[in-house]
Amino acid sequence: MKKSRLAVSFLAAWMLMLTGTGISDYISNIQFSPPSPASLASNQNVNITFDYMTNATGGVRIFVRPFTAGTLTPNYAAHASPLYPTGTGNGTGFFTITTGNAVVDQLRFQVFNANQTQLIMEFFVPVNYRFSSHAVTNIVVSPSSPAGLVFNQNVNVSFNYVTNSPGGVRIFVRPFTGGALTPNYAAHGSPLYATGTGNGTGFFTITAGNVVVDQLRVQMYDANQTQLLLEFFIPVNYRFAAHAITNIQITPPSPASMLFNQNVNLTFDYTTSTPGGVRIFVRPFTGGALTPNYAAHGSPLYATGTGSGTGFFTITAGNVAVERLRFQMFDANQTQLLLEFFLPVNYRFAAHAVTNIQFSPSSPAFLTSNTNIDLTFQYSTTASGGARIFARPFTGGALSPNYAAHGSPIYPVGSGNGSGFFTITSGNLAVDQARFQMLNANQTQLLLEFLIPANYQFITTPTLGVADHGSTGPSTFALHQNHPNPFNPATKISYEIPQAGRVGLKVLTLLGQEVRTLVDEEKPAGSAAAQWDGRDNFGRRVGSGVYLYRLEAQGLVLTKKMILIQ
Repeated sequence: MKKSRLAVSFLAAWMLMLTGTGISDYISNIQFSPPSPASLASNQNVNITFDYMTNATGGVRIFVRPFTAGTLTPNYAAHASPLYPTGTGNGTGFFTITTGNAVVDQLRFQVFNANQTQLIMEFFVPVNYRFSSHAVTNIVVSPSSPAGLVFNQNVNVSFNYVTNSPGGVRIFVRPFTGGALTPNYAAHGSPLYATGTGNGTGFFTITAGNVVVDQLRVQMYDANQTQLLLEFFIPVNYRFAAHAITNIQITPPSPASMLFNQNVNLTFDYTTSTPGGVRIFVRPFTGGALTPNYAAHGSPLYATGTGSGTGFFTITAGNVAVERLRFQMFDANQTQLLLEFFLPVNYRFAAHAVTNIQFSPSSPAFLTSNTNIDLTFQYSTTASGGARIFARPFTGGALSPNYAAHGSPIYPVGSGNGSGFFTITSGNLAVDQARFQMLNANQTQLLLEFLIPANYQFITTPTLGVADHGSTGPSTFALHQNHPNPFNPATKISYEIPQAGRVGLKVLTLLGQEVRTLVDEEKPAGSAAAQWDGRDNFGRRVGSGVYLYRLEAQGLVLTKKMILIQ
């Protein structure tokens, strides 16, 4: 497996404030280097790139500033803004903290008109950058997460460090599971790293017990280990067992709309010490059981040791959604189940298909109202007289309020290409899914329907004058990423509401079906949290997979995804 820099999606939650009216804008494809989370030394830059679109006459200026606990982070330095011309383009910026220990937990993006008299758009992106006089950066793990590993297989770690501690430091990386050190771990000691900057390495492994390592704890101590200088955690997903199936590749990738008898192909690597070899099977699951009318590969005898394998599955009839793939490894004569796990997917099989869907701007993105999301797709249909295809924005399992969207021509029988658009005309709103429907030519029969995840934040409030760049942060409506994630058996979901009122927090399936109501009551303004223990409203434990959690308050809706591993 190739090495890759550990990266965690920084767009874990969205916090929105204001936008102007009458101007169509978006910012998308935001990238940070180094990616969040990261531990950085004072004066070390975080570099930012993004795409933008504006129709503001004379162009715009775009600023990014670090925030801590709702206010501008003390001792920050950051980029000025060139004049970005009207139309579409790319932008860059940076920020750093020059002195003092600080945790930057948000970045504020502001878009102004050319002379900075009108604030067009403002939003906040959650991040986690820790600045101090000590830092561990450029952390690389191999094999990259997520991965399935066998006992005593090492995860190797390399990093850079910065310290001004007299006498040098020692640096340790340790595996965590469920908030505590993982049982049966073995890990590296630490040499004495010299004062200044340098490089380091380490490793860890699990020697016994089927476990999932969900975090790595990084610690820096002084030379004699009497003072903890730095500590932080990095989310990962390493599954250890006596056998392993790794490097799973699925074609076409999920989510996808498929025709009956169209194969989903798989490749994988495996490791086993079982004498006589093993057999490996992959099967589609829907609603906790094998998907009806499936066809799938048999298994050759895979030799003891390490190697590679292939497989496929398809659905031959019946409109169904494949929600998970079950991987099983058996001994040679299939009398002993050696390994079993499930992988969340989303494949919808029918006699018709809409595939290769492309959005512009790509998700996630921040947009002002009436800014179009343009889309293109390919289709296949056998409907006599052709078909019509519609894409519509969804929020929290229902059609988004105040949307506008394309009509549809009649697409002829066979295969071809199509296009469309949707937008939100007013209101602060998060579009978290796009629903695709195919109907027959006179729209009397629904031929195909499916939802795919999206993340578009539309914002509309009255325009404000030029903002004080040193002002405190706005009150926020925020839903944070659950922690830990992935999780087993429980996870914590934190959120913020700027005004007292009724709050709803629910867990949903990817199809928008309610699993569990966590909060449904009046709440005061401020921060709060709820815990989900992996059970539904009836107290039954639910299966592994990807779930949505949705926060509703003050007429706003935010939705995020989380992964439960049973």
